[in-house]
Amino acid sequence: MDLLINLATKAVIYIIFLMALNSLMLGKMNLWAIGNIVYFSLGSFITGFFSNNLAITDGRLYILFLVVPVVVSIVSLIFFYASRVFKQDFFLFFSLFLIELNFVANKIVAGSSGYSHIIRPWGIESDLSLLILSLLILSVCIIWLINFSKSRVDKLHTVIRNSEILAFSSGINIGKSQIPLFISSAVLSGLMGILFTFCTYGADPNLFTTNNMIILFTLIILGGIDSIKGAIIAGLIFVFFTFSLESVLSSTFQIHAPKITQIIFGILLIIIPFVMPKGIFGKRNFQ
Repeated sequence: MDLLINLATKAVIYIIFLMALNSLMLGKMNLWAIGNIVYFSLGSFITGFFSNNLAITDGRLYILFLVVPVVVSIVSLIFFYASRVFKQDFFLFFSLFLIELNFVANKIVAGSSGYSHIIRPWGIESDLSLLILSLLILSVCIIWLINFSKSRVDKLHTVIRNSEILAFSSGINIGKSQIPLFISSAVLSGLMGILFTFCTYGADPNLFTTNNMIILFTLIILGGIDSIKGAIIAGLIFVFFTFSLESVLSSTFQIHAPKITQIIFGILLIIIPFVMPKGIFGKRNFQ
């Protein structure tokens, strides 16, 4: 039962993270923001640093929910500026560079094994309470995204996504319009990094790599671009399917099971766009 609750909590956390990535970055701004894993990592490692090095305990750990959004917002502005300067593939290269830089920085600060023995603040000490908190945040996110999709602001972003030239000629300030969504996606990803660290009691730098982000993007394509239901399906598959697959493979291939799992998802990334261009619940083609 404890294992099931823990897996369910991880699934909810990844669903929220994928919503921030899929429904905001990719869905509204058409940005293949693989750099979102950096925000997730920042939330996780700031939590580990506060817990292990500053000896902050009990309810005082809730200060993380103020510190992480500030740090992540600053880092996201760097990404946003890069998204305006480096277009398409160049933005992906820039994101890959920052992911690797973040990976190296995490190992320097926390060591190759990262942080462990993370404590939870008062109120969410149990796995069930953490699951309930995650579900509450998920509910708020779903309600906000549904309402946002019906707003005039969403239509504004549709115009920008379809043609920045048309938007600019219509007098739309593209940068000013996109910054709130960009930062919102980053902050939400960072907050999920905090909850993920509380869930796993640790921060492992090997979890926040390009390989893992490729798997997540594979699942986004499978679930469908700019789809809440697609993000939910992707999060569930990522946690439960990968856990089951690695468990089966580990009995035969042992330490190579995670790498084989990544190869399988890499193959799916190539096949899915041809078989299901819109994914399961997508609103538009992957192409």
